[in-house]
Amino acid sequence: MDVRNYSRYFKAFGDPSRLRIVNLLANKEMTVNDIAKAVDLAQPTVSRHLAVLREANIVTDRRDGQNVYYSLNKEVVQTCCSGFCDCLAIPVKIERKKKK
Repeated sequence: MDVRNYSRYFKAFGDPSRLRIVNLLANKEMTVNDIAKAVDLAQPTVSRHLAVLREANIVTDRRDGQNVYYSLNKEVVQTCCSGFCDCLAIPVKIERKKKK
């Protein structure tokens, strides 16, 4: 078990505002301003939350002109959750979306 990574993950997941941001990014990529409006927080506050999430590799970013788009790093979140449950011997069933 990589305790440093899990410590970063749980620090990142340990704040209600960051969980709301993660929930938003689970469905689509967004700019910091879009996120700030959706969670009703100031842009600098959202930027600080995103920095914590980026440090834990939970979100990724890409620049398009002057805009930076953030998205959820679903592989890392899945690995974090299943790895943590594995070390606690809790079975995890991962459901994959079916392609139409």
